[in-house]
Amino acid sequence: MKSKRIIILDDHTLFLKGMELILKEYCSDCDVYAYQSIKKLKRDRLNFYKFDLLISDIELPNEDTFGFFTLLKKNYPRLPILVVSMHKKNAIIKKCKTIGIEGYLLKHEDQQLVSAITTILDGKEYFSKTIVEFCNQTKNISENLSNREEEIIKLIANGYTNQEIASSLILSIDTIKTHKRNIKLKLNLDGVSEIIDYAKKNYLL
Repeated sequence: MKSKRIIILDDHTLFLKGMELILKEYCSDCDVYAYQSIKKLKRDRLNFYKFDLLISDIELPNEDTFGFFTLLKKNYPRLPILVVSMHKKNAIIKKCKTIGIEGYLLKHEDQQLVSAITTILDGKEYFSKTIVEFCNQTKNISENLSNREEEIIKLIANGYTNQEIASSLILSIDTIKTHKRNIKLKLNLDGVSEIIDYAKKNYLL
């Protein structure tokens, strides 16, 4: 196949090296650029117009991966992104789709990597069967939550009190209490501990 230029972004060295080997087998003359952080990637000032694919983890230490993806999609809309992550969380996958990410695989689904790359380079999307089934199963659970309610769920999970949440979001305590009641009703949860459990299962905290 025609030579491709592919960027890999992952903070785990072993996974990064393994990904490079798979890519070299897939396309022996591919140019593979491996990075362990967005900071190091930006430092090289790559011309993203000249690249065919970015393969990236979703969680990089102390870095805003979603912000980086959003910026790439804004400035380089033709550069497809394949997320390979250990996280099977509805809100994360939903956010990736909102940004316009073309594919999502779980890290243990490495046997699907070549199929995902081929499909995406062919101009199509590739979300693994596991991810598609998971999204279908959980779609109705989180679909009714507003962005504000999701924000409050994350703050609750991070240990914020009603007063601290109100101050952070510049809202009244009564408004925060109303949001919490609505969250519990929508998700059929019984208290703060269950909200925290829900957050851990669905968000990066």
